[in-house]
Amino acid sequence: MSKIKYNSESREWYFVSSLIIILALICYLVVASYALPDQSELFPLLTMAINLSFFLLGLSGVFLGLQGYNFRKNKALLVRLEGEEIALKIESLFLKKDIDIKATDSTNLFDMGLWRHVKLYSLEKGEIEIKELWFSAFFYRTQVAFRGEVPKEIVEDYLANLV
Repeated sequence: MSKIKYNSESREWYFVSSLIIILALICYLVVASYALPDQSELFPLLTMAINLSFFLLGLSGVFLGLQGYNFRKNKALLVRLEGEEIALKIESLFLKKDIDIKATDSTNLFDMGLWRHVKLYSLEKGEIEIKELWFSAFFYRTQVAFRGEVPKEIVEDYLANLV
């Protein structure tokens, strides 16, 4: 029996996506009701730039929702520690059990500054991905996602103490 209650990997993405969209909408409504009516006649270009910036901010929330939809079949959990520390510990746990694990570092141009890819560990029939989720410049949590057939028993004792 698992010590950790895993969630769908997409759950966290949907939460962050809806939070970004709601915050952008609230901020836009405040700006639109107090500042834009006075400025729209004087500075139409500024008004268009403000509308475009809020549209792009909301679009980043939609992008995160679509990203979450791609991950709906995987299991994941959120941890408060930084991703590098978790990645090193997971790698050491697999190496102690003599399980062949391959680490991959990669950068993703499509993250839009909302997450930071830390490591991708490839196993024989699955993979473990570690990402840090960010709100602009503020660290939110580290997501540890399990895809395919991954022996979770190896990392459960370590992760159970962090969740």
